[in-house]
Amino acid sequence: MGYLSKRGRQDGYVDSEFHDTDKIPDVFYSSGGSVLAKCFAATTFFQPIDPPRKTQVMVHRGLMCAAPENTLPAFQAAIEAGFEWVETDIRLTRDGHYVLLHNDVVDGITDGSGKVEEMLLADLKKLDAGVRFAPSFKGTRVPTLREALEFCKGKINLYLDCKGRIDPETLVEEIQATGMESQVIVFDDPDVLKEVKRISKGGVPIMPSINDRLEVKYWMDSLSPQAVEVHAELLTPELVRGFHEVGVIVQAQTLGERDCPEVWRRCFEMGVDWIQTDLGEEVLAEYVLFHTGAHFPVKISSHRGANEFAPENTLPAYEKAAKLGVDFVEIDVHTTQDGEQVSIHDHTLERTTNGTGAVSDIRFEDLRKLSAGAWFGAAYADQKVPTIDEICELLNEFETKTGRAVELYVDCKAPNLEKLADILRKHRKLSGAVFYGSPDGLLLLRKYAPEAKLMPPMGSPSDLEPRAEKVKPYALDTRWSILSQELISNAHKKNIRIYSDAMGDNETIERYREAIHWGIDTIQTDCIPRVLRAIELELLY
Repeated sequence: MGYLSKRGRQDGYVDSEFHDTDKIPDVFYSSGGSVLAKCFAATTFFQPIDPPRKTQVMVHRGLMCAAPENTLPAFQAAIEAGFEWVETDIRLTRDGHYVLLHNDVVDGITDGSGKVEEMLLADLKKLDAGVRFAPSFKGTRVPTLREALEFCKGKINLYLDCKGRIDPETLVEEIQATGMESQVIVFDDPDVLKEVKRISKGGVPIMPSINDRLEVKYWMDSLSPQAVEVHAELLTPELVRGFHEVGVIVQAQTLGERDCPEVWRRCFEMGVDWIQTDLGEEVLAEYVLFHTGAHFPVKISSHRGANEFAPENTLPAYEKAAKLGVDFVEIDVHTTQDGEQVSIHDHTLERTTNGTGAVSDIRFEDLRKLSAGAWFGAAYADQKVPTIDEICELLNEFETKTGRAVELYVDCKAPNLEKLADILRKHRKLSGAVFYGSPDGLLLLRKYAPEAKLMPPMGSPSDLEPRAEKVKPYALDTRWSILSQELISNAHKKNIRIYSDAMGDNETIERYREAIHWGIDTIQTDCIPRVLRAIELELLY
């Protein structure tokens, strides 16, 4: 299957017959020649994000890069990252309880085995749905639909993908009992959807899948749905506008190979209402980049890479950060016993690897035998502590593919400064990097790399003058507790940039926007989507 490229449609792209952008497709006309009446009294869905985005993002099975799929932790991660919708799968147990599981068996997802429809809820609730994902999620249980509805109420919307045997009456009862009619959409085959609509008297929103142009009028006439799901390659601007003319929300399904920036951007251009994706964090980033033209009022540095979505200080974390539109990735440089320059935050191995002892006491060949990702998730069990060479190669490859450079924010934990400078110079990453460390250590670095951009810490406004005089820095890394418009202005008068860490309680959209107003140059963050949202609000609203 081909997809839209930057230059236009590729050969093989599935297109429709709609070409006249001034007309609504004739599938939306009745035999009498008039446009179909609006299908329903418009459902006002809950808006977790205010103001709402033009295109909302629906994360498939929750934010499953950060937590086990179809669990409450995956939903919580989606809420915290600022998504509007979670897609989840519901199945009936033998004793008639709805639970959240995609597959018809519990094998592979839990520590148990067997078919969901043959299990009692009490037995299923004994299973661990988190330990296979990562040790930190041990004890996570398969949620019931009731638990999910209650958990998500007032926080995020739920797309209910009905799997296997479904009882429409009890499904409607569950939704109505929790008052979640404006926070759900039900997806299933037409017969089930008709029953859901009949039983709820139209009060529970429904959504069929549109797989063919010829199905459009039939579904509009027979179901009058609140929304339709259409595979992204079948969508056209005319089709989207036609659905909107009859009051129907359009969701683009972009899973699989269609889950890519080219397809997302095309959905934005067409005015698609919702996008279902496995890469929600990347869709959000692409949305902001698309609507702002990537002209951000502040630069973003990802702390230890995109550590929300992949294990910190690993190549997947750095690659994910690059895809989320950051300007810098922060790396923590240590030296192994035999002199290799590697990125790991702690001086010891215990927290982020399955090894023990000090980084400085282990040979590189032994370090590479350790897993740097298993603690985060089973999918990352093969990840190793990366070398600085590998990180540079990754970023250079990303720039070659995308045309967008991502630079290094180098935290000089325990580097060999001469080797570090040589590595970055070899990969053409020295001139764009900023180096954080003690004033004395940075001045030593300048001996090996006179062109290096130095950034010492500033713990008090009174540090500005002595730091400027002693180090002649490119930038200062500033605590949020002392950050102010006056401080930033005074630094700028000396041609010094201000970088600041927004960790812990300071990781808020409000703090980010305040700092942007003050003129901060770079925000380092553990939560890239929140910074992107702050930028979005600044530029679009």
